Amino acid sequence: MTPAPAEHLPATADVAALLGTKTALAVHTLDEAAMILRVRRSWLARQAAARKIPFAMLGGAYRFTSDHLAAIVRQYETRPASPDHDAAASTRPAPGRRAATPPRLGELQARPLRPRPRRAA
Repeated sequence: MTPAPAEHLPATADVAALLGTKTALAVHTLDEAAMILRVRRSWLARQAAARKIPFAMLGGAYRFTSDHLAAIVRQYETRPASPDHDAAASTRPAPGRRAATPPRLGELQARPLRPRPRRAA
């Protein structure tokens, strides 16, 4: 299908009037959004495919509005911690890790050996 000639396309002001806004909605392609966010195109595509970031699917392709891009930045934004939070965080180990205490001599135990996988003959 060939695109419509330029004289048949509505002007930006006409589109804005249809949407009820003063300006037309800016919709960015995957490449444009990646360039604006300064991330790799593949990362942006993976995040959208995993439904981890906001996007619109138009014509089978990912599209991003300015609101989507702002939401993505807010989603991955890291704020500085307060001084009270730093003191509390430094006294406990990171989640999923144990405190670094050396084992006592009597507590060491060897793990049982696993059998070797057999090859099919």
